Parts: sequence; structure tokens; C-alpha cells
Amino acid sequence: MSEPLYGHDLLSLLQEKGGACRLEDLRAAAVAVHGAEAIYCNCQGDSFDFDGVIAFLGSKGKITVADGRVSLGMAPACQH
Repeated sequence: MSEPLYGHDLLSLLQEKGGACRLEDLRAAAVAVHGAEAIYCNCQGDSFDFDGVIAFLGSKGKITVADGRVSLGMAPACQH
């Protein structure tokens, strides 16, 4: 069984892209690194697909999504 993927794993990919990119570019990077069927979770154990984790991270201020672009938000990621 593989290690769980956390939302901060996706934030790390976004950071590698300079902190902002097209949402579809982030999706493609996530598929390339984690696979098309990747499941992400948060510290409370809730599970998300890519779209779900994007919505979750946005609701927590960790990213912003507008006009098809995603960028790092002001809230810090948790430390795992």
C-alpha cells in the first residue's frame, strides 16, 4: 500500500510551478506524479479526488482559483 497523499503534496507541485499556473496544468502534473486515480486526504482523514482537494484547499485559503488559474493562497500548509 502506498503512502497517503495529502493536500500539501498538491501544494508542493504548485510551488514547483512557481506558485501559480493553469488549473489543467496542475491537474496534468498531479496525474503524472501521483496517477490518474490518486486520492488525497486532509489531516482529519477526509478523502478527496483532485477536484475535491482543490475545493477543500480553496475553502481553507491555501489556494485561490480564478479564471482557470490556481495560485498559492495566504494560509500556510500543515507540516507532515
